[in-house]
Amino acid sequence: MHPAPPSKYLRRLLSLLTLLICSVAIGTAMNPDRTASAANNPDAEHSIRQDLKNGHANDAIALLQLDLSKNSSNAADHELLCRVYIQEEQWKVAEQECSRAVELEPSNSRYHQWLGRAYGDAAAHASLTSAYSLAKKVHAEFETAVRLDPTNQSALSDLGEYLVDVPRILGGGTAHAEEIAQQLQPLNAARYHALQAKIDAKKSDDSGAEQQWKLAIQTSSYPADEWMDLAEFYAERKNFSAMQQAIQSGIAADPDKGPALVQGATLLIEKHKNTAQAEQMLRQYLASHQQSEDAPAFQVQVQLGKLLAENGDRANAAKEFAAAHALASDYEPAQQAQRG
Repeated sequence: MHPAPPSKYLRRLLSLLTLLICSVAIGTAMNPDRTASAANNPDAEHSIRQDLKNGHANDAIALLQLDLSKNSSNAADHELLCRVYIQEEQWKVAEQECSRAVELEPSNSRYHQWLGRAYGDAAAHASLTSAYSLAKKVHAEFETAVRLDPTNQSALSDLGEYLVDVPRILGGGTAHAEEIAQQLQPLNAARYHALQAKIDAKKSDDSGAEQQWKLAIQTSSYPADEWMDLAEFYAERKNFSAMQQAIQSGIAADPDKGPALVQGATLLIEKHKNTAQAEQMLRQYLASHQQSEDAPAFQVQVQLGKLLAENGDRANAAKEFAAAHALASDYEPAQQAQRG
């Protein structure tokens, strides 16, 4: 699975903080041959991880809850359940599950990182006052994740982006972000250049930021992601011609039709540019074997359904909404879309 940019987890929080400073039912029955304890059965754990990757939220939740009914102290199960709930946009429940994983294994860097992400998503849907306190928790968890494992590349990226985007009152600042970038450089050149691009952009050095994005593309093992990030950079500056060119380059760099297609399609839809191509990209992703936890199928199906409905194809839109509900029956956007 190709790692998503940390903005996937922070964008909602950061937009809300800008304003500030200026459990769950199981949806489907489990298959009888998938009831082994993941804690003791590698095949069951693999099945859960495949469900997470493929966006089969109902199945993943059912398996994890069964396993936790046998051993409620399984930290790995709590972390995986947290990640499924993040996919379903059930922020509070996700926060609780990741908190439990951290309580059980406080020295696990990844668990702290996911708890920070859960706090970030919860903050983005909270009141301004609550968002402020939650943002501090995000910072603390990312810092802890990096302290526990200085080689955790995605945690370094998460922390670096947090530092770039939030104000000093919440611990932000480009000087500290540059220190994190230096930690990333020997570990992952592409992530280093991506973070440096965001630092340069924060300093209003658009030329430097553009060059850093291009260096990230050159050094990435999966440059489709960085092409789509560059497209987003151009979109933010209303350079829509360059945005569309970068998206085309990202498509060309992604022959397996992975999650970068969803990022590019989302940009096209948000900016009202070539939505026909966006529809094709979403369909190609859903038909591929490179689906990702970061773009779960049920989310993409709802996105595609809304696009179809806007274009007047309500029959096929309804099919997409129904397919999403079948995979994640507690995903509220799918429920709302079906209700019309």
